[in-house]
Amino acid sequence: MRNLQETGTYLEDKAKLHRNISSIFFAIGGFGLLISFLITNFTLIYIFIISLLIGGFFFKFYMNYSGGLQGEQITIESLQNLPDSYYLINDVNLPNGYGNIDHIVLGSNGIFAIETKNFEGELRCEGDSWYQYKDTWEIPEEHEIKSPSKQVKGNALKLKQYIESKNIFSKSLRLWVEGIVVFTHDNVILRCDNPTVPVFKVNQLCNYIESKKSRIKFSSQELERVAKILLRQA
Repeated sequence: MRNLQETGTYLEDKAKLHRNISSIFFAIGGFGLLISFLITNFTLIYIFIISLLIGGFFFKFYMNYSGGLQGEQITIESLQNLPDSYYLINDVNLPNGYGNIDHIVLGSNGIFAIETKNFEGELRCEGDSWYQYKDTWEIPEEHEIKSPSKQVKGNALKLKQYIESKNIFSKSLRLWVEGIVVFTHDNVILRCDNPTVPVFKVNQLCNYIESKKSRIKFSSQELERVAKILLRQA
Protein backbone atom coordinates (compact mmCIF):
# COMPACT_ATOMS: atom_id res chain seq x y z
CA MET A 1 0.00 0.00 0.00
CA ARG A 2 1.30 3.42 -0.96
CA ASN A 3 -0.02 6.06 1.41
CA LEU A 4 -0.08 9.25 -0.66
CA GLN A 5 -1.73 11.48 1.92
CA GLU A 6 -1.67 11.14 5.69
CA THR A 7 -4.83 11.91 7.63
CA GLY A 8 -5.71 15.60 7.66
CA THR A 9 -6.35 17.91 10.58
CA TYR A 10 -10.15 18.03 10.42
CA LEU A 11 -10.82 15.79 13.44
CA GLU A 12 -7.72 16.97 15.28
CA ASP A 13 -8.77 20.62 14.91
CA LYS A 14 -12.32 19.82 16.04
CA ALA A 15 -11.02 17.90 19.06
CA LYS A 16 -8.69 20.73 20.09
CA LEU A 17 -11.43 23.35 19.70
CA HIS A 18 -13.90 21.46 21.89
CA ARG A 19 -11.21 20.58 24.43
CA ASN A 20 -10.24 24.25 24.76
CA ILE A 21 -13.86 25.40 25.08
CA SER A 22 -14.61 22.75 27.72
CA SER A 23 -11.46 23.73 29.65
CA ILE A 24 -12.58 27.37 29.76
CA PHE A 25 -16.04 26.51 31.08
CA PHE A 26 -14.59 24.03 33.60
CA ALA A 27 -12.11 26.64 34.85
CA ILE A 28 -14.76 29.35 35.14
CA GLY A 29 -17.22 26.99 36.80
CA GLY A 30 -14.74 25.51 39.25
CA PHE A 31 -13.23 28.81 40.34
CA GLY A 32 -16.65 30.49 40.42
CA LEU A 33 -18.11 27.75 42.61
CA LEU A 34 -15.27 28.08 45.08
CA ILE A 35 -15.81 31.84 45.42
CA SER A 36 -19.61 31.41 45.52
CA PHE A 37 -19.40 28.95 48.42
CA LEU A 38 -17.03 31.24 50.30
CA ILE A 39 -19.43 34.16 50.04
CA THR A 40 -22.53 31.90 50.29
CA ASN A 41 -24.18 33.27 47.16
CA PHE A 42 -26.62 30.61 45.94
CA THR A 43 -27.51 32.46 42.74
CA LEU A 44 -23.87 32.41 41.68
CA ILE A 45 -23.60 28.77 42.69
CA TYR A 46 -26.37 27.85 40.23
CA ILE A 47 -24.77 29.95 37.49
CA PHE A 48 -21.38 28.29 37.89
CA ILE A 49 -22.92 24.82 38.05
CA ILE A 50 -24.42 25.60 34.63
CA SER A 51 -20.93 26.58 33.48
CA LEU A 52 -19.62 23.17 34.54
CA LEU A 53 -22.47 21.44 32.70
CA ILE A 54 -21.66 23.36 29.53
CA GLY A 55 -18.03 22.34 29.95
CA GLY A 56 -19.13 18.71 30.18
CA PHE A 57 -21.21 19.12 27.03
CA PHE A 58 -18.19 20.31 25.02
CA PHE A 59 -15.92 17.71 26.64
CA LYS A 60 -18.23 14.98 25.35
CA PHE A 61 -17.74 16.28 21.81
CA TYR A 62 -13.99 16.42 22.41
CA MET A 63 -14.00 12.73 23.37
CA ASN A 64 -16.05 11.85 20.28
CA TYR A 65 -13.66 13.65 17.92
CA SER A 66 -10.62 12.14 19.68
CA GLY A 67 -12.13 8.68 19.33
CA GLY A 68 -12.81 9.29 15.65
CA LEU A 69 -9.20 10.36 15.09
CA GLN A 70 -7.96 7.23 16.85
CA GLY A 71 -10.25 5.08 14.70
CA GLU A 72 -8.94 6.62 11.49
CA GLN A 73 -5.36 5.87 12.52
CA ILE A 74 -6.29 2.22 13.20
CA THR A 75 -7.82 1.94 9.72
CA ILE A 76 -4.74 3.51 8.10
CA GLU A 77 -2.47 1.04 9.89
CA SER A 78 -4.65 -1.88 8.80
CA LEU A 79 -4.66 -0.75 5.15
CA GLN A 80 -0.85 -0.87 5.11
CA ASN A 81 -1.28 -4.64 4.67
CA LEU A 82 -2.52 -4.14 1.11
CA PRO A 83 0.01 -4.66 -1.71
CA ASP A 84 1.96 -1.68 -3.09
CA SER A 85 -0.23 -1.73 -6.20
CA TYR A 86 -2.90 0.06 -4.12
CA TYR A 87 -2.94 3.78 -3.33
CA LEU A 88 -4.34 5.32 -0.14
CA ILE A 89 -5.43 8.95 0.24
CA ASN A 90 -6.84 10.10 3.58
CA ASP A 91 -9.12 12.92 4.64
CA VAL A 92 -10.32 14.20 1.26
CA ASN A 93 -12.68 17.17 1.03
CA LEU A 94 -14.34 17.37 -2.36
CA PRO A 95 -15.29 20.79 -3.73
CA ASN A 96 -18.86 21.91 -2.97
CA GLY A 97 -19.28 18.84 -0.77
CA TYR A 98 -20.32 18.52 2.85
CA GLY A 99 -17.93 16.89 5.30
CA ASN A 100 -15.03 14.75 4.18
CA ILE A 101 -14.13 11.24 3.02
CA ASP A 102 -12.06 9.44 5.65
CA HIS A 103 -10.11 7.16 3.28
CA ILE A 104 -9.99 6.53 -0.45
CA VAL A 105 -8.32 3.37 -1.75
CA LEU A 106 -7.41 3.11 -5.43
CA GLY A 107 -6.67 -0.29 -6.95
CA SER A 108 -6.77 -2.02 -10.29
CA ASN A 109 -9.97 -3.74 -9.12
CA GLY A 110 -11.82 -0.62 -8.04
CA ILE A 111 -12.11 2.66 -6.17
CA PHE A 112 -13.22 2.45 -2.53
CA ALA A 113 -14.57 5.21 -0.27
CA ILE A 114 -14.22 4.16 3.37
CA GLU A 115 -16.08 5.61 6.35
CA THR A 116 -14.41 4.78 9.68
CA LYS A 117 -16.40 4.61 12.92
CA ASN A 118 -14.86 4.01 16.34
CA PHE A 119 -18.16 3.18 18.06
CA GLU A 120 -18.37 0.65 20.85
CA GLY A 121 -21.22 -1.46 22.18
CA GLU A 122 -23.82 -3.21 20.06
CA LEU A 123 -24.51 -1.72 16.61
CA ARG A 124 -27.54 -2.91 14.71
CA CYS A 125 -28.63 -1.93 11.23
CA GLU A 126 -31.73 -2.60 9.18
CA GLY A 127 -31.00 -1.39 5.69
CA ASP A 128 -29.95 2.23 6.18
CA SER A 129 -31.36 2.53 9.72
CA TRP A 130 -28.77 2.21 12.49
CA TYR A 131 -29.11 1.72 16.25
CA GLN A 132 -26.61 1.62 19.11
CA TYR A 133 -26.81 0.02 22.54
CA LYS A 134 -24.30 0.01 25.43
CA ASP A 135 -24.94 -1.82 28.68
CA THR A 136 -23.07 0.93 30.53
CA TRP A 137 -25.67 3.54 29.61
CA GLU A 138 -27.77 4.95 32.44
CA ILE A 139 -30.95 4.13 30.54
CA PRO A 140 -30.49 0.67 28.98
CA GLU A 141 -32.29 1.39 25.74
CA GLU A 142 -31.30 1.18 22.10
CA HIS A 143 -30.92 4.57 20.37
CA GLU A 144 -31.11 5.37 16.68
CA ILE A 145 -27.94 7.01 15.37
CA LYS A 146 -26.92 8.86 12.22
CA SER A 147 -26.67 6.34 9.39
CA PRO A 148 -23.05 5.53 8.45
CA SER A 149 -24.26 3.69 5.34
CA LYS A 150 -26.16 6.74 4.05
CA GLN A 151 -23.10 8.86 4.78
CA VAL A 152 -20.67 6.66 2.86
CA LYS A 153 -23.09 6.19 -0.06
CA GLY A 154 -23.35 9.96 -0.38
CA ASN A 155 -19.57 10.28 -0.27
CA ALA A 156 -19.12 7.52 -2.85
CA LEU A 157 -21.56 9.22 -5.23
CA LYS A 158 -19.86 12.60 -4.85
CA LEU A 159 -16.47 10.99 -5.45
CA LYS A 160 -17.75 9.20 -8.58
CA GLN A 161 -19.21 12.40 -9.99
CA TYR A 162 -16.05 14.38 -9.22
CA ILE A 163 -13.74 11.87 -10.91
CA GLU A 164 -16.03 11.64 -13.95
CA SER A 165 -16.07 15.44 -14.26
CA LYS A 166 -12.30 15.43 -14.84
CA ASN A 167 -12.48 13.26 -17.99
CA ILE A 168 -9.23 11.51 -17.16
CA PHE A 169 -10.02 8.13 -18.74
CA SER A 170 -9.16 7.48 -22.36
CA LYS A 171 -11.97 4.95 -22.69
CA SER A 172 -15.67 5.24 -21.98
CA LEU A 173 -16.69 3.42 -18.82
CA ARG A 174 -19.41 3.37 -16.21
CA LEU A 175 -17.40 4.25 -13.14
CA TRP A 176 -18.42 2.77 -9.81
CA VAL A 177 -17.10 3.78 -6.38
CA GLU A 178 -17.59 1.21 -3.63
CA GLY A 179 -18.68 2.65 -0.28
CA ILE A 180 -17.56 0.71 2.82
CA VAL A 181 -18.26 1.24 6.52
CA VAL A 182 -15.56 -0.06 8.86
CA PHE A 183 -15.65 -0.27 12.66
CA THR A 184 -12.39 -0.12 14.61
CA HIS A 185 -13.25 -0.41 18.31
CA ASP A 186 -12.34 -3.70 20.02
CA ASN A 187 -15.62 -3.72 21.94
CA VAL A 188 -18.07 -3.46 19.06
CA ILE A 189 -20.70 -6.04 18.15
CA LEU A 190 -22.24 -5.78 14.68
CA ARG A 191 -25.69 -7.12 13.91
CA CYS A 192 -26.58 -6.14 10.35
CA ASP A 193 -29.75 -7.10 8.50
CA ASN A 194 -29.67 -6.31 4.77
CA PRO A 195 -27.05 -3.52 4.98
CA THR A 196 -26.99 -1.36 1.86
CA VAL A 197 -23.16 -1.21 1.80
CA PRO A 198 -20.43 -3.60 2.92
CA VAL A 199 -19.92 -3.35 6.71
CA PHE A 200 -16.85 -4.81 8.40
CA LYS A 201 -14.64 -4.82 11.43
CA VAL A 202 -11.26 -3.36 10.59
CA ASN A 203 -9.46 -6.72 10.51
CA GLN A 204 -11.74 -7.84 7.63
CA LEU A 205 -11.19 -4.77 5.46
CA CYS A 206 -8.06 -5.64 3.47
CA ASN A 207 -9.27 -9.11 2.58
CA TYR A 208 -12.51 -7.67 1.17
CA ILE A 209 -10.72 -5.05 -0.92
CA GLU A 210 -8.20 -7.52 -2.37
CA SER A 211 -10.85 -10.13 -3.20
CA LYS A 212 -13.30 -7.65 -4.76
CA LYS A 213 -14.14 -8.58 -8.34
CA SER A 214 -14.67 -5.80 -10.86
CA ARG A 215 -15.61 -5.67 -14.54
CA ILE A 216 -13.37 -2.59 -14.82
CA LYS A 217 -9.60 -2.96 -14.56
CA PHE A 218 -7.68 0.25 -13.97
CA SER A 219 -4.12 0.63 -15.21
CA SER A 220 -1.45 2.06 -12.94
CA GLN A 221 -1.37 5.17 -15.14
CA GLU A 222 -5.14 5.68 -14.67
CA LEU A 223 -4.83 5.23 -10.91
CA GLU A 224 -2.02 7.77 -10.80
CA ARG A 225 -4.16 10.29 -12.70
CA VAL A 226 -7.05 9.76 -10.27
CA ALA A 227 -4.68 10.08 -7.31
CA LYS A 228 -3.26 13.31 -8.71
CA ILE A 229 -6.61 15.08 -8.89
CA LEU A 230 -7.65 13.81 -5.42
CA LEU A 231 -4.40 14.96 -3.80
CA ARG A 232 -5.30 18.50 -4.79
CA GLN A 233 -8.32 18.21 -2.48
CA ALA A 234 -6.65 16.29 0.36
